[in-house]
Amino acid sequence: MVLNMHEANMIAEPEISQETIQYFRDRYGNRFIRALRAVEEGNVKLYTFQPSGTSLWVVSGREHDYLVMPSVFCSCRSFYQDVVIARKAPFCYHLLAQRIAEIRGQYKTINESDSARRSLLAMLRNAV
Repeated sequence: MVLNMHEANMIAEPEISQETIQYFRDRYGNRFIRALRAVEEGNVKLYTFQPSGTSLWVVSGREHDYLVMPSVFCSCRSFYQDVVIARKAPFCYHLLAQRIAEIRGQYKTINESDSARRSLLAMLRNAV
C-alpha cells in the first residue's frame, strides 16, 4: 500500500498544510514533492475504455508517460531500479502521485474506445 489510512486522511483534507507537507517530506523525501507537483500540474490521468469498461492510470513524468497499476506497479525506470532491484524505496513518485490524485479527486478523466487502449499501451511500451 502506498499510503496508510492516516496518511490518506491527511491528503484528503481540502487544504494541505505546511505541517502535512513537512510530514510527508520527512517520510518520503523528494518523491512526495515530485508527486504533489505532478498532481497539481494535471499530470495524472485515468483512461476509461468503452465498451469494455476497463481503465488505466497514466502519470506523465519528466520524459515519458508511465502506466501505473495502483499500489502495485509503475512502468518507469525508477520503479524497476529503486523499488524492485535495489529495494531502496517502497514506490516511485508516479505511484504516489496516482494515489494522491485519486484521494483528492485531482486527475483528468479521458474516455476512449477499446481500440484506443491498444494504441495507448503500444505507445507506453515504446516510451521506456
